[in-house]
Amino acid sequence: MVMIGRRELADPLAFPNLSRRSVIGDAAVGFVLLVLMVAVSSGLSTTVQIASLLIGLAVMCRRVTPSLMMTLAVASAVLQVVTYDVAVGACLLYSVLYYTAGNHPNALVRRGSFVVAAVGSLVAAWVYPRSSAWGAADESATLLAYLMTFLGIAVLLVGSWTFGFIRYQRHSVEQARIAEQMSELERRRLLDLYDEQAARSSLARDMHDVVAHSLAVVVAQAEGARFTLDSSPEAAKEALGVIADTARQALADVRGVLEELRSTESTADHTRTDRDQLYARMRAAGMTLQTTEIGDADTVSPLSVRVAFAVLTESLTNALKYGDLARPVEVRQDWTDGCRLTVANALSDKPLAPGGAGHGIVGMVERAELAGGTLTSAAVDGRWLVELVVPARPEGPA
Repeated sequence: MVMIGRRELADPLAFPNLSRRSVIGDAAVGFVLLVLMVAVSSGLSTTVQIASLLIGLAVMCRRVTPSLMMTLAVASAVLQVVTYDVAVGACLLYSVLYYTAGNHPNALVRRGSFVVAAVGSLVAAWVYPRSSAWGAADESATLLAYLMTFLGIAVLLVGSWTFGFIRYQRHSVEQARIAEQMSELERRRLLDLYDEQAARSSLARDMHDVVAHSLAVVVAQAEGARFTLDSSPEAAKEALGVIADTARQALADVRGVLEELRSTESTADHTRTDRDQLYARMRAAGMTLQTTEIGDADTVSPLSVRVAFAVLTESLTNALKYGDLARPVEVRQDWTDGCRLTVANALSDKPLAPGGAGHGIVGMVERAELAGGTLTSAAVDGRWLVELVVPARPEGPA
């Protein structure tokens, strides 16, 4: 099955992820060639006209229904072989069909079409000198004539298949390279999550050590002071002093733990560094970025900065997976009145990672709502547009 817009086509050999524009383009070009071939063959035999019609129809449906394309191509070839009546002009369009077959994602189609091209060249080399297209049937053609005819036809058919196969191999190599880059990005993301979780665990242990010890001392002294307050005011006073000292020490220890988590950089500085690293990774993966930043991230809340970076990371990852890397991805961040982030990328007819469960978009929406903002993600004028808006004073935990 293949999806075109929202319609399903039954041909299992159809090229995956064909856009409506590609289908219409193939049909339009094929129709023009069909009209041209029919016009050229109008004064020729009925066999030539039918063969031209079949080849033109095959060109029209070459990617959307390759099964029909191959059926029409074989039928036109058999008709010409049986009748020894060759449609020379229309046969030149076999190059388009074999290019398509050589570029097909199915290995059986590629191998089968190569065999057909080789065998077809041999058969055509035998038929053509005996056809009316030769001018006069030549039953005494020499071996050299057969050989030259075979080479000429093989250059047309096998050569076209080879160009298509090279195109397929280049696309496969590019997909493998991008897949490797995406795997590396995912690995780094997981490592970052691991480091973050390790930092949280370390913080939890340190806080537990400080708070648990201090509270235990405070509780013990408070209980002692409560029982000795009437009988021994001095002892109670001493216990209260221990409580105050312990609380002050605990406060200092907690501040020390928090200081370890801080650096001379602000949250925006940290995020800016992470963002530069993100841009570098995306550019290394083959993405062209056009970035614009207005205002200063230090003027908004740390929560807005963190949410914007998370949305930016997810949006660029989606653009890498599903967008057209041949066109630049536009990133615009405006901090002048809260946070407004826009990421726009061109849609691709052949995404590197077709499909997707949509969990990333759901996660971005949840992050935006946590910060008191809104997020929209949809196709607009042939591009996928993600827009995050967080007010200057977002509601939610900082």
